[in-house]
Amino acid sequence: MTVILMWQQGDAVGEVEFVVSEPHADELQALLEEHDVKAERRSLHLRSAGAQVLATVVTIAENPAAWATLGVAVKTFLDRHKGKEIRLDENGVNEAKNYSARDIERIVKALSETPPDDDEQ
Repeated sequence: MTVILMWQQGDAVGEVEFVVSEPHADELQALLEEHDVKAERRSLHLRSAGAQVLATVVTIAENPAAWATLGVAVKTFLDRHKGKEIRLDENGVNEAKNYSARDIERIVKALSETPPDDDEQ
């Protein structure tokens, strides 16, 4: 599962929209809030070329201090996922690097709950 994180300027002054892989959106929002950066999920969901669903987390950086804090939160998010790899095959998880047992259990559960593509039905 690839972690996707992009950002773009929002509609309001200082508004930042983070487009993130759906399974990681709550984590990013929680990290921002832990760093006292107010953040909210928006209803925009996109499907990426890799068939992952992307979610949007929006925040406002009103001054240079807010931008610095935002940067620290994003760096923490990226550091958590640095070097992580997971390989899946038809039998499930084949290989996982830099994931905790808890993370692997969560991923396996999420995969088992994922409905098959229309092509597979």
